[in-house]
Amino acid sequence: MGHVRLGKLPASRKWKDIVAYLAAGDVDVATLADAIYKATEKALKRAANDAAFVEVCWLLIKIPQAAKSADFAAALKELGIEAPSVPSLLDVVIGFDTTIEKVIRRADAHITDLGEMSRQAGIAALYEVAQERLPTLWQAGNDDERTTLATLGSPDKFGELAQRFFTKLTERNIRYYLDREWSKHIGPDKLAHSLGDMSLLDRSVRRHCEETTLIMRGFSREWLAKNVYVKDRQISRLQTRNFASHALTKISAELAIRASSGAI
Repeated sequence: MGHVRLGKLPASRKWKDIVAYLAAGDVDVATLADAIYKATEKALKRAANDAAFVEVCWLLIKIPQAAKSADFAAALKELGIEAPSVPSLLDVVIGFDTTIEKVIRRADAHITDLGEMSRQAGIAALYEVAQERLPTLWQAGNDDERTTLATLGSPDKFGELAQRFFTKLTERNIRYYLDREWSKHIGPDKLAHSLGDMSLLDRSVRRHCEETTLIMRGFSREWLAKNVYVKDRQISRLQTRNFASHALTKISAELAIRASSGAI
């Protein structure tokens, strides 16, 4: 869904350090992940002002709340999502993607690669988490899908959704750089002897991201509970940007901690 505009690889000393980790043949995933984040730290600092990134985070908060409405389609329209009168999960996902694409077109100069990645991560997280919670004893209909989406508006379930999103976003950020160098290190006399070795690294990176973003579950749960259920706020994009910015800061810090401790 959509396209990804990829920029040139950075020619900085930090990027060369990342390549050096691979060339050395002894890759510690945590250290490599932290090196990648250091190489992209400027992009991360700008991410909170990325219109697409903020919109994705905002919709992940608002869509489950819209699903609680008596008129789901009308509630989605208020969020800028066009959908049929009785939306299915797929309708919501397609509408989500279309809405983010419109944001990107309106603010193209202010969209970063991380913003593009966040769209893919947001769509995948919403669809997967909802799909996993659909009833299995019968064929789920549109109303079942709406009810399932509505459950993601509770603090606990939103914590799970937020963690899934940030896991996917973190992994995409790592792979954005890693994939462009990794192919040069495959061969009988190189770091990876086979595609199986690449698969092992893939699984290690994914696990590393899942463990790193575990802190997002509690943080997101408490943030939503405080703002929606205690203060009874209608979450704005500005509040969402502050939430997302703090989340990225926590993830970056966690990556650095894991790298220094050697955790994988």
